[in-house]
Amino acid sequence: MASRWVRVDRIMRAGHLYTGLFLVPWMVVYAVSAFFLNHDTWFADSKPVWADQVDMTFVPDGTFPADSEARARAIMNHLNLDGPHRITQDDEKQLVIYRSCATGLYQITWLRQESRLVVRRQQPCTAYSFVNALHFQHGYTQPYSAYPSSGIWALTVDVVTASTVFWVISGIYIWARRPRKRLLGAVCLASGCLLFAFLVFSLSR
Repeated sequence: MASRWVRVDRIMRAGHLYTGLFLVPWMVVYAVSAFFLNHDTWFADSKPVWADQVDMTFVPDGTFPADSEARARAIMNHLNLDGPHRITQDDEKQLVIYRSCATGLYQITWLRQESRLVVRRQQPCTAYSFVNALHFQHGYTQPYSAYPSSGIWALTVDVVTASTVFWVISGIYIWARRPRKRLLGAVCLASGCLLFAFLVFSLSR
């Protein structure tokens, strides 16, 4: 029985340690960006603004696809800007595409009636904009075969989420297995839970 607990101890401690070391860059990104967002007004001068980059004539030929997603890909390829993206508007007047990029989001607008392509980009790239762009990079909406880095990042976000839950469980386990630290640990655990409950109650009113 004792040997079984020893094995569990080793698994918990090793898992707690090595997942934490592996995910250091992501945890730094989420911690720093959370600080930026929490003190948003302090970094007003660091926020990017939209700057025009391209304004060109665009007249599709007979091979231009009819599907919105295929059109978006064709337009981005035409501009040499293919990459993770989302379509925010598609009607008779215009097709609007947001092209994700950690160093500055692109807005690509095809003005159909005017036969124009207008490209704007968020500039400048600051620590504030770069870290926040990484913070909000998520999801499996992009095809992995086309944008593997986007899929790997999304998978890593899942790993971060699962590891955070594991750190909570393994942290409680490690504390519970240390009799000399149980009182201090109990005080920390109870006070944290009580503060959380109080704040949730207050914010829910």
